This record gives sequence, structure tokens and C-alpha cells, in this order.
Amino acid sequence: MNPKKKNIIEAATRIFADKGYFSTSVQEIAEQCSISKASLYKLFSSKEELFIEVFEYHQNLMFQKASIYSFDTSLSSRDLLIKQFCTQIEDFLKRKDFIFMQLKDTPSSGNNNLKKVMKKMRSRILLWQKECLIQAYGEEIEPYIWDLTITLQGLMKEYITILTDENDHPDIKAISIFLVDRLDSLVHGFLARKTQPLLNEDLLFRYLMITEPTTQTKTAEIINQLKVIDKYIQSRCPDERKENLLGSLSMLREELKMSQPRLFLIDALSSYFEKETELIPIVQKLRSTIL
Repeated sequence: MNPKKKNIIEAATRIFADKGYFSTSVQEIAEQCSISKASLYKLFSSKEELFIEVFEYHQNLMFQKASIYSFDTSLSSRDLLIKQFCTQIEDFLKRKDFIFMQLKDTPSSGNNNLKKVMKKMRSRILLWQKECLIQAYGEEIEPYIWDLTITLQGLMKEYITILTDENDHPDIKAISIFLVDRLDSLVHGFLARKTQPLLNEDLLFRYLMITEPTTQTKTAEIINQLKVIDKYIQSRCPDERKENLLGSLSMLREELKMSQPRLFLIDALSSYFEKETELIPIVQKLRSTIL
């Protein structure tokens, strides 16, 4: 992301959090960034588009931070899960005012585009948490994965909300360990009692309004998109960036071959290619196909 666009998004985050969506004007954001309103509109076609990009920008940052720990082979599966939860909680605390503003001042009534984006953001978090749990506990928990994911979502939301209401600097690691301990108990109980799951993927996908293309179509699209990225790197990318990009592309291809690809890692690797301006359209298509 170019520095000018990043500066606008970060300024918009602060103003939206402080004043709410409806009370914030594009002119205020432009003035905060020392640019004209016309210059801002060259990068964002409307206040709504900017609001949406604020969502996506911060969520992508969180996924990128969390993905770093996946490469640390010294971490046990439990320690990795704790680190991932710490990252999500830190992100929540950093953007707490903006997140609470979403709950009380989001212009979703009658706005189908924004409703879809809100659903997408929630879907990405749930899918990421699902992948983290499978990575931590193994494939044997797959029958219960959505019950665990939704339970985690509820626990995390309520504990963080209550604890941060009294303390601006709660013990993030202690909260994460507490949550993992509760999940350990749930997993043990599900497996020991062979509990009948309440939730399944079809139900969750309908709830989240996720539609899946056929496997054959999806695979063909991904292969073509990766070929386009590869061709650009080989023929048009400067030598000083080529090696790193090819390494990232190789990692992405290997991840996609796994029976349970880590979607948050795929998302982070995809974001790396977006540093190349010409790759942004194809990477966005790739991300929508996979995620």
C-alpha cells in the first residue's frame, strides 16, 4: 500500500472511532491528512469505500502478524495457539474504539454492499480461528470444529469486553492461556463423550452467506491465477525483488497442496504480492477464489 493511502486509512480510523460514521465527513479526513478532498476521492470513490478499506486494512494486518508465528518451529501447537490469540486480542485492544463504533454506528440499514463486507469480515475471522484450532488440535476435532469456533468467538468477545471495561491494559497472555485451557477441556469432553455436534459447515456457510464454486472450477481458476503471478515475476519483476517473490509463490503453492490449507497464511502470502502494483487485480481475484 502506498504511504499516502495508508496515511488516509489510519487517519480515517481515528476519526471514525472518535465521531462515528455518520458524523465524520470526507473533508475532515482530508484535512487531517493535509490533502484536498478531490485528492482523497482519487484514491477512494466514497466515504463508504474508505470505511470498507479501513476494515480490510486492519484485519489484513492482524492476519499478517499472526502468520509470522506459524514459521516458528520452536513453538508447540499449544504455544502457537496462545500466540495467535494474543495477536487477535492485541489487535482488538488497539482498535477497541473503532470496533465499538461499528456496533453502534454502522450504516448497514438498507446498505447491501456494506452488509456484505461486514459478513465477509466476520467470515474471515471465523475461518481463521477454525484453521488455528485444527492446526492446534488435529483433524480428529473436525466434527466439532464449528462448535469450538463459535464457542471461542463468544468467550473471547465477552471476556475481552468485560475485562477491558475496567482495565485498559489487561494481561493479554493470561487471557489467551485461560481461553486455551477452556478449549482443552471442551476438546477432551467432545472426544471422550462423542458428543453430537450442533453446528456443521453447511449451516455456518448459509449463516455467513459463503458460496462455494465447484472444486474443479475453483482449482482451474487458482492454477491460472498463479501462472499469471509467476509470469509477471519472471519477466517483469526487478531482480532485487524477484527471489523473495518467487520464494513466497513457492510457499503459497505448497500450502495450497495441503489437505487443510491454512487460510490465514494464504491471506498473508497473497498480501505480499500486492506490493507489486500491477499484481493487485490478479491477487484480489486469487484471494476471492481461495478465501
